Amino acid sequence: MIKLDIHLTNKASYDWKDCLRDSVAKRDELHRQALDYQARIGTYIRPIYLIQVERTGKDQRHDIHYINAEDAKNFLIKECSISPDAIAIKSSEKDDIEGIDLFDQECPICYIITKQALQEGWDCSFAYVLTVLTNPGSKSAIIQLVGRILRQPYARKTKIQALDECYIF
Repeated sequence: MIKLDIHLTNKASYDWKDCLRDSVAKRDELHRQALDYQARIGTYIRPIYLIQVERTGKDQRHDIHYINAEDAKNFLIKECSISPDAIAIKSSEKDDIEGIDLFDQECPICYIITKQALQEGWDCSFAYVLTVLTNPGSKSAIIQLVGRILRQPYARKTKIQALDECYIF
């Protein structure tokens, strides 16, 4: 069971921070609906938001022409008031989600920042929102990334439209 429709928002602004703000708002909206769903039905869903950046290495951080994972993380913390515990970076250099059960109700992670590490072999049906802050060079790479947010939690529809669909910014 997959999440359909796929909602694609192409931001007119060239400032990546505007895109993050809007997609954080979407994740917050989904979170509120998931809490309501859990209160009524008893089924737990924690919408997770994936962010694809251009660079993840610490040595690449100061190149102002590219968006680095740490820059995105700092923006989420400082400008969007997201708890640092809710943010994970998944890269070849740093893996904040290794050994973490993302389906555990005690898991605080709601935001995962990556460059390419989630393109293949990663599956978490709680992933609902994808923000692509790169200029994808490969059609197959972007298809793989979109595939990370298509699986429906528990392989069944919730009958709440927003929780049965996925979102790409």
